Amino acid sequence: MKQNLIITFDYELFLGKKCGTAMNSVIKPTKEILEVLHQNNAKAIFFVDATWLLFLQQNCSSDLELVSTQLKEIVRQGSSVELHLHPQWINAYSKGDAVIFDSGRDYNLHSFRQEEIIDLFRRSIDLLESITLRKIRCFRAGGFCIEPFKQIKEAFEMFRIKYDFSVAPGVYLRTGNIYDFDFTDAPKLDYYAFQYSTKMADSYGEFIEFPLSTYFNNPLYRLANKVLVKLTNDRIKGDGIGIQQELPFIQRLISKKLGFSKTFLTFDQMNNILFKFIIKTHFRKNALIVIISHPKTFTAQGLINLSYVTKNYNTLDANDLDLFLENHNHIKHHHKETSFQPINN
Repeated sequence: MKQNLIITFDYELFLGKKCGTAMNSVIKPTKEILEVLHQNNAKAIFFVDATWLLFLQQNCSSDLELVSTQLKEIVRQGSSVELHLHPQWINAYSKGDAVIFDSGRDYNLHSFRQEEIIDLFRRSIDLLESITLRKIRCFRAGGFCIEPFKQIKEAFEMFRIKYDFSVAPGVYLRTGNIYDFDFTDAPKLDYYAFQYSTKMADSYGEFIEFPLSTYFNNPLYRLANKVLVKLTNDRIKGDGIGIQQELPFIQRLISKKLGFSKTFLTFDQMNNILFKFIIKTHFRKNALIVIISHPKTFTAQGLINLSYVTKNYNTLDANDLDLFLENHNHIKHHHKETSFQPINN
């Protein structure tokens, strides 16, 4: 029997010095991803940055039309479109062909008042649901900044969001800045119920966390991947510059270059030989594997990795989560079950 696996894509532009174009950083790589999913009768969850879409609604209707068409195609093929929020877009503005992000203070939702958070969830969900005609039930926080969850909990309750995908157990970013997060004390479980914090399992919790699958990285893995990526000249498909190249974000996620540290399983800039070794070695006993990836940083090797897992694992999307939990009934919870039905117009 095949292992269960959830492929997640953060469908978004870059948030650094150059956000890139919708066509090259999102539309084209996502089209290639959808072709692989279709060929292998597989599915995924696309976490769409709805704050970017709200920006497009006001500043670039032609790009919003392109994105909307692709989101409809994602749903038509059997995958899911769910909520992702990068609040930097709220105060962003266009300057010629560039997008200027006002300041780092808007990096995460906790910079906003409660009523502003509720309003952002409302507008974002309304826009996504009007495009896909499907109810939103899953969430991923931009930059993994989900904690403190108590500031976001009311929005989850109000809009009946049941599933969160923002936690990466054992992974942290500590720089003393607003974009920091720390999941070193998160439960090392494939999934769990929670109530007041995504880092505290609660069997009777109202919400379910599906954390990213993480593993201990080491200098040998990093060196091997660097050499293999260079040998294959594996370049990202997007045409923007991300925050990671400014901070540098990814290096800090990995922590010390010469030490062991937790990192999450991803297709992004990961050579296929090493990817297959890691998923077979570190996750062979998992009841569920959750992968994170991004169309904007997808590469040719990423497509090979995607093809490999879609052929060898049982892929789930948001519509499968209730049934998955029912079949793996290790969580007791008292909240109402919700279904993923089309929105009736």
